[in-house]
Amino acid sequence: MRNSLERSPTIIRTLSRTPFATVTLTILLLAVIVGLAALLVWQNYTATLRAAEVRAQSSAHVVAAHVEWIVEASDQALRRIDSALGDGPIRSSADAIVDISQAVGDLPPGFQYSVYDETGALRLSSIPEAVGINVADREYFKELRDGAEIVISPQLDERLSGRSVFVIARRISRNLTFHGAASIAIPTETMDRFWSSMALGPHSSVSVIRTDGALVARHPQLKQSINLSETPLFTTYLPSSPSGFYHNAISPADGLARIVGYWKVAGWPLVATTGVERGEALEFFWTGLRSELAFGIPAMLMLVSGSFWITRLLREDATRRNELEAALEQNKLLFREIHHRVKNNLQVVSSLMQLQPLSKEARSDMARRIAAMVAVHEQIYGGDQFDRVELAPYITRLVNEIASTYDKNVEVEVDIQPLSVARDQALPIGLIVNEVVSNVFKHAFADGRRGHLLVALTAQEDEGSLSVTDNGIGYEPEGKLTGMGSKLIEGFVAQVGGQFAFRRGDGTIFTMTFPLY
Repeated sequence: MRNSLERSPTIIRTLSRTPFATVTLTILLLAVIVGLAALLVWQNYTATLRAAEVRAQSSAHVVAAHVEWIVEASDQALRRIDSALGDGPIRSSADAIVDISQAVGDLPPGFQYSVYDETGALRLSSIPEAVGINVADREYFKELRDGAEIVISPQLDERLSGRSVFVIARRISRNLTFHGAASIAIPTETMDRFWSSMALGPHSSVSVIRTDGALVARHPQLKQSINLSETPLFTTYLPSSPSGFYHNAISPADGLARIVGYWKVAGWPLVATTGVERGEALEFFWTGLRSELAFGIPAMLMLVSGSFWITRLLREDATRRNELEAALEQNKLLFREIHHRVKNNLQVVSSLMQLQPLSKEARSDMARRIAAMVAVHEQIYGGDQFDRVELAPYITRLVNEIASTYDKNVEVEVDIQPLSVARDQALPIGLIVNEVVSNVFKHAFADGRRGHLLVALTAQEDEGSLSVTDNGIGYEPEGKLTGMGSKLIEGFVAQVGGQFAFRRGDGTIFTMTFPLY
């Protein structure tokens, strides 16, 4: 009885610790789950912002590319106008209007061209009713008159229609004297089309800004241009990098905070920007988070019960994956061993062939052909790709080995474009190179002349092109295609599904084209 009383406190303490431990473990597990959930929420939040950053920057790149095209096309049109005007004073005439219209071609909808004389008076225009307009007071005209070759204006009001436009204007000069100006007015509503095509959100913005901070065009449109030279884009970010993004940019135009992507327009003093409003960028995140919270508690309970099962599955999956990786490594080892043994067997065959009662030339030819086969297998087991062969080191090695077996004063040049081909193509190509290059050394420089040999390989799309060019004595292909080497060349070319030809140049030129797969 006494022993029972002595043991009971221990039993009670053990029993009392059991639910505590269970609760503690449950709390710890829930804490881990909550921590993981918080981590996932944070990762989703940052991923959403990152996606908005990438979207803003890529959209700015798209706008910059379009703006570059618009400006380049407009500049070309202005150059053609300058060329069509001739050397005389700029004056209005029916012939001049026809010539200018033909020089400009079809402008995009809304684009207007104009030609002004040295006083700023309008002489020619794509709008017939545009008469009596003078732009001598426009800043872009003053800059051209003062010596600038081409000017892109900030946003301004077009005097005939009152629409917001920006102007690309080019100086017209004759004999270094200011002769007038040609301009193309582009509606700022062009930005509206860019914005609508990219679906950035109703509170997003698209802008083109000069590098001095003057606004050229924007969506949503503004009544007049503003100067943005003191904004972070010009004070901080653009001096550091020609493209990028930044956060919490409070727009001086409407006061909204946006994630701004920017991209310098290549070749022109312009910067394209796109701004994604932060609330719109995070809208899907908050919607998703509310949905996740609605199902969070049941999901936690399911995770508690399913975590053990998932752990077991992952352990089994890891075991199977390790087994597969081990099997893969074993297969790679076996492949290397197979190719290594094939190479060794070919070398044994080459050694045995040297003992045969054959002519020295026949033994050399056979040895070179076997060496080409050996090189393929060395190239395969020397790398990790067993179904592809890199041709550049393979062909370079073949050509150098062939050249080393001949005592000829020949300069060898190898120009091989990096190219990998299927394993079944590599050996025939190598044997073709072997036969053609060997024939060059045998026959092209038989008179002892100093020679040059060029082996080149290029690839375009799905076709490869091999050429072997020498400046030897040359030969007429007719009557020469009946030898063993020629028959082998013909057979190997057919094996790779290609076509070949010999022709005369300064010496002999062999060319072959073959499909790549």
